[in-house]
Amino acid sequence: MKGAEKIMAKTTATQNIEDNPYVKELLEVLKKHNAPGAEELQSMITNTAKIEQQLAAAVTEMTAMRRELAAIREDNHPMRNALQNAVTAMQEQIRALREQLETLKANIIDGCKNALAAFKERGAAALNGIAKFFEVKPALEAIAKSCDRAAENNSNAINKIESISNEYHKAGQHLKNIGRVMTGKDLLTSAKPAGKVAKTAEAPLKAARACNIAMRNAARNAVKSLTRLEETVDRPKPIKEQFDAAAKKAAAHNARSTPDKTKNTPGVEL
Repeated sequence: MKGAEKIMAKTTATQNIEDNPYVKELLEVLKKHNAPGAEELQSMITNTAKIEQQLAAAVTEMTAMRRELAAIREDNHPMRNALQNAVTAMQEQIRALREQLETLKANIIDGCKNALAAFKERGAAALNGIAKFFEVKPALEAIAKSCDRAAENNSNAINKIESISNEYHKAGQHLKNIGRVMTGKDLLTSAKPAGKVAKTAEAPLKAARACNIAMRNAARNAVKSLTRLEETVDRPKPIKEQFDAAAKKAAAHNARSTPDKTKNTPGVEL
């Protein structure tokens, strides 16, 4: 099995984060008990799922690049080396991202397990401040940085291919002009647009760059959701408010339990 196919198999073999039973159960528990942070946790999970989807799409684009590389028959074609380097770089980037993503998912699932265990032990009170169960911000930030670098590498590869294509066409134009000079014809001055090979090679690179940018944005949005999750805690009321509330509750209880002496008082015989 080739490198790209191995990466595809590993990427698609693992369960999607949204389908994990612990993740689904915790989200249901949070919603059922109207616990703070349910919306923020759901957003973090959704953005993690977007990273999964875009990584799978990037693998598909890398496979397309390998096909384009195989279609270049000439070993000395000027585009072959540039495309080979781009494929090799992308394969390494996807491998690293896949490992980062699997680590992130494992941490999220462990967080859900621990939150559920605390809930089953202590009840709904354990759901207050569940962000403490999810130490995943460094992992999300690392993914965002990796995707940023990968998108930049994609852009560099695209620029390299365009540059090679332009030089290739200039060289061809120069050779043609030599022949035109010898036959007394006017020189060619207009440059040809990028060739078919260059356009075909650039297409999956541009699509991969879009995938990397989408993954970076999803990771950053997940960090924002986690930050909001850390802030969604039901703070205890000040002591004075607690005393006042307790006093009112006690007064109401006493009013209900004290019999009304003005009612049903037996008559007094004189």
